[in-house]
Amino acid sequence: MAGRAESPAAPRTQEEVRWRATRRGRLGWYGYDCATSVFATSVTSIFFGPYITDVSENAADASGYVHPLGIPVLAGSFYPYVAALSVLLQAFLLPAAAAFSERYDRGRLLALSATGGSCAGIGMFAIGPTDYLLGGVLYVVSIMALGASIMIANTYIPVLASPGRQDRMSTEGSAAGFLACGVVLVLDLALYANHDAVGLTESQAVRLILLVTGLWWLILSVVSIRMMRGYGTPPAAESRAATSGVYRTLFSTLFIAVRRLWKLPGAGWFLLAFLLYNNGMQAVTSLVGTYAVEEIGISQDSLVIAILAVQFVAFAGALVAGRLAERYGGRRVLQGLLVAWTLTVVTGALVPDEAFFAFLTLCVGAGLVVGGTYALSRSVFIRLVPKDQTAEFIGIFEMVNRCLAFLGTSAFGIVLQVSGSYRLAWLSILVFFVAGGVTLVLGLKGRSAGGSLKERKTAHG
Repeated sequence: MAGRAESPAAPRTQEEVRWRATRRGRLGWYGYDCATSVFATSVTSIFFGPYITDVSENAADASGYVHPLGIPVLAGSFYPYVAALSVLLQAFLLPAAAAFSERYDRGRLLALSATGGSCAGIGMFAIGPTDYLLGGVLYVVSIMALGASIMIANTYIPVLASPGRQDRMSTEGSAAGFLACGVVLVLDLALYANHDAVGLTESQAVRLILLVTGLWWLILSVVSIRMMRGYGTPPAAESRAATSGVYRTLFSTLFIAVRRLWKLPGAGWFLLAFLLYNNGMQAVTSLVGTYAVEEIGISQDSLVIAILAVQFVAFAGALVAGRLAERYGGRRVLQGLLVAWTLTVVTGALVPDEAFFAFLTLCVGAGLVVGGTYALSRSVFIRLVPKDQTAEFIGIFEMVNRCLAFLGTSAFGIVLQVSGSYRLAWLSILVFFVAGGVTLVLGLKGRSAGGSLKERKTAHG
């Protein structure tokens, strides 16, 4: 009887010891999330798109076309095409990065991708009034490096946290990223709004913001990767055994991992659910600004206030989601978050015209759930796959996250084109959250919150 009384306490004690022992590495991992989140928000979501579009229009001929590599492209379409190209190329890069991360020191790989991406971001300062092609190349390089580095960084989760603490680690990293985004975005917008007062033109202010954001990524990466030193080194025996076949398996890693998903139905169901609701989430976060301005009539200044509010609310939301996941389980909390997303979309369709405070409430609601949704999805999926194959499965997860997130936005565009109604187009996003929630429940049928017994034995030995 005494042994039975002590056995539940032992794992908790070991878990706590491991949690404290990896504190330095986790702080470094949180720091890297701050580095990449700021770059993704300031550059890809806010400043680069409008700036490179202006540059393209300056370089356009009399018909409004630019000619990259001799191909006629409408100046206004250059950035969307470049963004699409960066997504397409990641479909080839991420499996390769996953293969290498299983064979070589992840810290070095992370340093290589972070340095390449951040230097490309720093180089954006050199984009002149008509240097659209330079801007396009630097953007593609930075986004590819960003995707690869995030994929590699995610492989540290099972190394730095036991299964019972992975939800907490994942959500704390996301929370740190949102907080950093909020703080840096305030400074960026202050510089942009007051560029005349400091003697800068609007384009010079944007270029300076791009430069500082690239430097932020580079400097914070150096500190963070140094703190994670030693945690990303694969066992020497495994590394030597795998090196001989690295070139043969490099481009087949993705297909092998997809085939292995058939043997892990819990992971397969979960990935399908993530594909669906992630498309809904990506559609909301990328189109809410357009919806607010074009349909509700929110001014650009008011929209900026709402975006800032989302960053700080998401910080708190991610922390709360992590604590709830520790108590009730990651997938149960995800189900609750999907219900909240559904209510958010419905509420958004009912916001009256020019009702800023109603729209701000909508943004606050989205901010509360956006911080935890991706973070918990990441940690739950990691627990459903074999620990020794984490890298390649995370490669698939990030491909779904980054390369297959066009369905929601495409549905929005199709419904808008057919109906001419932004509100109906907005409601079309609801389908993805409902379908994702149903799929998540189906994946749980007959299994515990941590997966089937067979899956748990496979994943954790």
